[in-house]
Amino acid sequence: MNTCIPLSGAGTSRRAVLTFLFLILAGCSCKPCTDDLYCYPDLVYGSGYVAVEAGAAPEPAPLRMDGIRPAGAGAERRPAVLLFHGGGFEYGSRKDENHVAMAQFLARRGYVCFLVEYRLAGESPPAPESYADPVRRAFHAAVVDAKTALRHVTANAAAYGVDPLKTAFLGDSAGAIAALAAGLSSPDLFASDGPEYPVPAENFPGVETHTLAIVNLWGTGEYFPELFTPRAPPIMTVHGALDVVVGDGLAPALQIDAWCRENGTPHRFYPLPDAGHGAWDAVVDGKPLSLLIAAFLDEYLEPPPLPDPGENGTLRLFWKRFSAMARCVPSLFGVPTAAPSCGS
Repeated sequence: MNTCIPLSGAGTSRRAVLTFLFLILAGCSCKPCTDDLYCYPDLVYGSGYVAVEAGAAPEPAPLRMDGIRPAGAGAERRPAVLLFHGGGFEYGSRKDENHVAMAQFLARRGYVCFLVEYRLAGESPPAPESYADPVRRAFHAAVVDAKTALRHVTANAAAYGVDPLKTAFLGDSAGAIAALAAGLSSPDLFASDGPEYPVPAENFPGVETHTLAIVNLWGTGEYFPELFTPRAPPIMTVHGALDVVVGDGLAPALQIDAWCRENGTPHRFYPLPDAGHGAWDAVVDGKPLSLLIAAFLDEYLEPPPLPDPGENGTLRLFWKRFSAMARCVPSLFGVPTAAPSCGS
C-alpha cells in the first residue's frame, strides 16, 4: 500500500492549487488499491508499551493498522470489521495475504475494514503479574490493542465513514483468541497494560464501543471461559477436525459451542472434518469461507447497499477522486481536517 503525499504548507499558492487539482484528476498516492477500493495505510490507532531494547523499561510506541473501504460508497455510514492476524502471539503482521484478501472481499460488499497490527511477544509488552510467561503477556497486550483499535475507529467514525454502532471483530488463530477476548469482555477488562502503565490519551480511554459480532477462525476460548455470558454478541466459529495447533481437533470449537448454548448466544458453527489449522480454502455446502463470513456479518451488521457501480460518468469519477483526496490528506494548505492521516 502507498503512503500519502503531504500537502500541508503555508499559504494558498497557485502551485498548491494546481497541484491539488492535478492530484484529484490523477489520483493521489492514496489512490485506489484496485478500481473499486480505497486503501489507507499506516494509520496510527494508539500507543502501546514495548521494550525497545532487551531489558529496557517499556515505553509507548505507535500502534498501526491499514484501512480498506469501498470506493464511491456514498454518504451512508457503513459497518466496520477489524481483522487480527494469527501467529501464536509471536509473529505475523497486518500484511497477511489471507487477511488482506478477506478485507478486500468484505469492503466490496460494503464494509469498512481495518487490518490491525498488535504487539507481539518479542516486543516484551508489559502485563499484570498474573500473566507469567512472554506469550501470555503478549496475549494480554493483543487484547488491549484490539480494544484500543475499536475505540479509535469509534471515536473517528465520521472520518472513516463508519457507523459506530455496527462493528465486528474477525481473527484467525491467535488473532481469533484476541478477537474473542476483546469482543466478549467488559470495558474494565483488558483496559490497560497494568496499574503501572496509564492508558495514553490518544488511546481514547472511556469511549463506548459496540461489538455486534465476532468471527472466530480456528481460535479458542480456553483462557477466558468466564467471558462467555448471556451478554455475548453472536459468534461464528470455523475449526478443522484435524487441527493440532490450537487444541485437539474440534475440542476448542465444541467447547465454545457448548458455552454459547448455555448462554443463549447465537453461534454459527462450521466444523471442517477434513481440515487442519488455517483452513482459508474451506468450502461448506458449495460456499467458500469468504461467503460464509459475509453472510454471518450481513445478518447482524446489515450494511447498506452500495450505489450502482455502473454510474461512471466524468463528474462521478471527479467526485470519487475528490472524496479520496479529502480522506487521504490530513491537512490542506495548513488547515487541519477531520479526516484521518494516511501516512506518518
